[in-house]
Amino acid sequence: MDGQTVRLRERTRRAVRAELVAEAMALFLDKGFEATTVEDIAVAAGLSRRSYFRYFASKDEVLAEGLAEVGRAIADSVASRPDSESPWTALRRGFDSLIDQAESYPRTRDMGSLMIDGPAIEASHQNKMVRWQASIADALATRLPEGTRNAAFVASSIAAAGLGCFNVAQDEWRQTDSPASLGALTDAAMTALQPLNQLPV
Repeated sequence: MDGQTVRLRERTRRAVRAELVAEAMALFLDKGFEATTVEDIAVAAGLSRRSYFRYFASKDEVLAEGLAEVGRAIADSVASRPDSESPWTALRRGFDSLIDQAESYPRTRDMGSLMIDGPAIEASHQNKMVRWQASIADALATRLPEGTRNAAFVASSIAAAGLGCFNVAQDEWRQTDSPASLGALTDAAMTALQPLNQLPV
């Protein structure tokens, strides 16, 4: 098998995995994680149940991959922000695409239900937070003032604080009848910590 064929197969594999992830995440949000079966995901992607297992070992695995992709997207957004923005501001703006997606989804306030749907989901949520924090911290580290001591630690702390603010905003948005948007709640949560984010140089 020549190199070109191998590369083509790998691209095809990645494309199929991406489609399975997209279909799975939509089904999880629409039906709930427990109510969604592997067969549901496979059919939505135009595959058989047997074919599904060529790409993912379980629906837990496809959820984990979907959540990881969201984290990578946030990190990429942070990395693309203007150099003039502080790490804290860049992180806030990094949440914009996720917020826009949540607010445009038909069942927007149910977005958080993926995180409270059972023990398996809770485990995925904890793993998600660790992976998101690591990837976002990497993106933030390059934005710290030159000479910042313990830069990796500082970047990880900022990432953790920002994610905490976003989680609090999401919980408030999902659990109450407040007319405030998820974006406005995220702004409020992160603004509350703004005075604490004056970095030592």
